[in-house]
Amino acid sequence: MAIKTDRQKELLQKGIGEFNATEYFDCHETLEELWKDYTDPDRDAIQGIIQIAVGYYHLRRGNQAGTLKLFERGGARVERYAPVWQGLDLSAVLQEVKHLREILQGPDASKLVLDNIRFPVIRDIQASNDC
Repeated sequence: MAIKTDRQKELLQKGIGEFNATEYFDCHETLEELWKDYTDPDRDAIQGIIQIAVGYYHLRRGNQAGTLKLFERGGARVERYAPVWQGLDLSAVLQEVKHLREILQGPDASKLVLDNIRFPVIRDIQASNDC
């Protein structure tokens, strides 16, 4: 399936840009607008990215339980479309989500330091191949 309309492409680009800029609340809002309009079966990938973004939002606010729940749900959804969906490389996001889930489920969860977290970037493979 593919993003079809210019509006859908615009929303996806904007949402991924917000994710990459660690503007997770804005990413959620933008991609939710896309998700509501997108009816193809792979819309679950959008929901997964939204859930991961909200998970990072919760992480920044100190809600580790919420982060873990959203990383589990979102990671499972995104994983079904990895490594590449709509020209977007989802590998780094899934790798970091898995890493953080392991930490959050382990004995050192209370020692998690926000400054030490790697915030992943979703690369547009198509854009990098155009260079």
